[in-house]
Amino acid sequence: MRIPPLYQRKGYQRFFAGIAIGFIIGWAFFLIQGGLAHERLIVRIEKQRVKINDLEKKNEILTSDDEKANKELAKKFKLHEVNARFSNQDSLKLSNLTRLHLAKAVEDDLEHLIGEDTETLAKSHSLLVQAIENKTYRLDDDEQAYEVKIDHLYLYTGVLRIYISAKISE
Repeated sequence: MRIPPLYQRKGYQRFFAGIAIGFIIGWAFFLIQGGLAHERLIVRIEKQRVKINDLEKKNEILTSDDEKANKELAKKFKLHEVNARFSNQDSLKLSNLTRLHLAKAVEDDLEHLIGEDTETLAKSHSLLVQAIENKTYRLDDDEQAYEVKIDHLYLYTGVLRIYISAKISE
């Protein structure tokens, strides 16, 4: 049995040549279309990447601004400082050093309130007043005891300012 010599006939040669040329043209078309589609996808992905980066930066900026604002707001509502001052400096003839030591003693008694919420302090201001007024203060270099009376108590955002007057206790 023998294979017929079809490769010598012109019709078959044109057929196989057409298949080969069609295959090459189809492959070129596939490569061009696939490349263009791939290029469009790469451009789209890059645009999305740029947009995502911009949105992440905006989100980070807004989040950090919110965090800063929250921290500032939290700081405003926490007590940072306690100041004690004399309201009637001429009524009691105390030396400047004694007044300074008494004011410092009152501030030291209230030092544990630093960092507390101002709303809690505002609700318990009468307790603060009673705690300070019921205590007698003895200074290191002085043998006398002093009683302190609170004239005014101001609670600012972060600052507790107390205006006091003092008298020698019996």
